[in-house]
Amino acid sequence: MSTIDRIRFYDGEFLRAFDFSDEQTYHMEMRRRVNRYLHLCGIVQGLTMTSPSGSDGVSILPGMAIDGLGREIYVYAPYTLGDSDVTTNRITTAGTYDVWLRYQKNPATPPSSGYGNCNQANQYTRWVEAFSVTLLLSPSTPFTPPSFADSDSDDPVQDQVGVLLGTVFVDPTATVTFTHPLFDSSRCALLGVIAQSIQAPPSWDATQGNPPFSFLNVSGSPNSPLLPPASLEIKPNIFADQNLIVGTDFVLTTSGGTTVNIQPSPTNNDGVGGNVKIAGDLFVQGNIYNLFTSTTPAPTAPTLPPPPGTDLWVGISSYVGALVQQMMPDFVASQPVQVFVPLTAPSATSFSLTAPAIIIPSKLTAMSGVVASAAIGGIQLNANVSFASAVGVYITSVSASPGISQCTVSVSYTVTGAFLATAQPSILSFTLTATAVCFPK
Repeated sequence: MSTIDRIRFYDGEFLRAFDFSDEQTYHMEMRRRVNRYLHLCGIVQGLTMTSPSGSDGVSILPGMAIDGLGREIYVYAPYTLGDSDVTTNRITTAGTYDVWLRYQKNPATPPSSGYGNCNQANQYTRWVEAFSVTLLLSPSTPFTPPSFADSDSDDPVQDQVGVLLGTVFVDPTATVTFTHPLFDSSRCALLGVIAQSIQAPPSWDATQGNPPFSFLNVSGSPNSPLLPPASLEIKPNIFADQNLIVGTDFVLTTSGGTTVNIQPSPTNNDGVGGNVKIAGDLFVQGNIYNLFTSTTPAPTAPTLPPPPGTDLWVGISSYVGALVQQMMPDFVASQPVQVFVPLTAPSATSFSLTAPAIIIPSKLTAMSGVVASAAIGGIQLNANVSFASAVGVYITSVSASPGISQCTVSVSYTVTGAFLATAQPSILSFTLTATAVCFPK
């Protein structure tokens, strides 16, 4: 395609059949070019493959599609796949086949009696635009989309272009030949739009509507796409493959000689991960959630990360509350722990030991340090000891180490007093209570 030719008529011009054909071809090709370059080819409406209840086989329901050459394909009535499709597509083995809908045109309507040319073949006055069904063993190779300079084809036998409707299981030897119709969303395509900008009439500026669009609903009523008529309505869902920017874009990093850092660094900083920037305010009636997994690093996780294989969605209110907690010191205390003094003591009037470690839970998932103290109570004396001298137990040192959602307190103590001949201590047991201040990291 190098030029676009349009018929130019003048009075007294002698017209032949090819002139009228060229006139039709011009309008047809221009319409198809709009379909081809403004839309993504695919299913426009309907064309669902189904197995009707109470009947055998698979049918294609009415609908419309546009192929890669911009040609409209219509199915006006349910089309049931049958033996002719097996024969036409030369299917001899059972398997899953791709169902392609292809444009087809057939000459029809011969001239009225007495108006035909006896020396000319193919004297038909109409082209009937229809469809054909092509079955290819799945997964079949999709057609190569034509480039901009490629010629506009109107020969379906030559171009072999089609629209994939899904897959179907075919068994030529079975009682029911066609079964299990399936729409494969990863391969089948619905009609799309190719555009850099979309704007709604009457103006791209919503404030110029009558009445003007009010984000704060000054009228007391919610807005709608047509009230005022200055909005774009999209149904039913929106998927953005990359990023979404609402309002005027703004710079997140270095700007005007000022270096701006982002902490923590965004997960998707390559620009293709589905980020959102909003230049204005954000109003939410529902909640906003953040996903935490078993590999979520501290201290961003509001709670202890869930066990492997278990994920946790946390609402923003709980998340912010947890973050506030993560930034404040946590004052914790243990339950009283009973410490038993070893019955076999060294042959001396005093000796020092270290009590079993005391683990205290904390709401902090990451700590920079811990300060701890401990107290003794509930002393149980050895009734067999002759207290010829003073006996007692006292704390000699307290240390603590931070952990994940817990801290560990270590206490050393000294026992003094007389011993029995068997070297039993004067004190059998006592209770130990530890307190700690955990500082966030």
